[in-house]
Amino acid sequence: MTGNLMKQLPFKPRSKARGYTLLELIIAIGLGVAIMLALMLMFSRNSGDQQELERTVRQMENARFSVDTLTEDVMHAGFFSDFNPNTVLPAPVITSPDPCAVLPAAQGWVSPDPVVGTVMQMPRAIEGIPAATVVGCLTNRRPNTEAIVIRRAETGPTIALAAASSNNLYIQTARCRDEVGQFRIAAGPAAAFNLMPSNCTSGAVNDAVRRLLQRTYYVATCNDCVNNDGIPTLKRVEMIDGALRTASIAEGVENLQFEFGVDTSGDGVPDTTLTTGAVTAADWPNVVSVRMHVLTRSERPSPGHTETRTYQLGPNVALTPADAFKRTLFATTVRLNNVGSRRE
Repeated sequence: MTGNLMKQLPFKPRSKARGYTLLELIIAIGLGVAIMLALMLMFSRNSGDQQELERTVRQMENARFSVDTLTEDVMHAGFFSDFNPNTVLPAPVITSPDPCAVLPAAQGWVSPDPVVGTVMQMPRAIEGIPAATVVGCLTNRRPNTEAIVIRRAETGPTIALAAASSNNLYIQTARCRDEVGQFRIAAGPAAAFNLMPSNCTSGAVNDAVRRLLQRTYYVATCNDCVNNDGIPTLKRVEMIDGALRTASIAEGVENLQFEFGVDTSGDGVPDTTLTTGAVTAADWPNVVSVRMHVLTRSERPSPGHTETRTYQLGPNVALTPADAFKRTLFATTVRLNNVGSRRE
């Protein structure tokens, strides 16, 4: 039975395996190349978008940090610990010391001495520097940008007399009820710091002083100026331990302009707003607010971008850059809390 069945099923040989033709190979390779090119193009675009996003985020971070730093210092301008200059008679003579001064005696402070008739002198709490004014220690300053000088005492905890440096200027204020309103200003440590502690113990000394600061903010043409990286940068010059120190605050800050609110009625509220060059010597002690215009840009140009907008930095300055850098303009008004509150 089995033999008959095998005879009924004829044997069919296997067909030979058929390969790809040259045309099919060319088409397959072409499709593969097209897919690879599409993937490379997509990766390139995503990479470019990521770089652009990183540039934008970095620019915004630098811009906000620069505005926050300026705001913090401007807000505390005129803070001199517990000392209130409005209570001094005769009224202090307001001075305008050199922002580049390094000696403590050149910081604009002179303590009163009723015996010899010396009237107290103290520096302006805040002072603008017009764009056309040249200041020697503001190295690599960007043309057509203003600067600002802020004078105040350090905030935070006081320091002990023993820790005070002879190359810095300090203020000591009264703690004893018998010495209300008195103060001492000197390079420390010094015998001039002789005010009593809060318990009014005779012969004891109030062992707490604050360093007096003079800081100047300006825009430089570079961050790394040794290698001339060309990145405009907000910088700060400050006298510390008898030497000027310049520190970079935020990269990408391209321009600074200021307006000052002047209180002419003595109530702590600005009655008029003046540009830096319009503020007179008599106006500076009455400045109770500052409007800051901070123009920032990306550190690197953006491919395919052309800047066409016009930026208005106050009433007198309008800029139309016309380049490939993306920019952001911040404008904010800051009150000088210590100066204004003393007038209320």
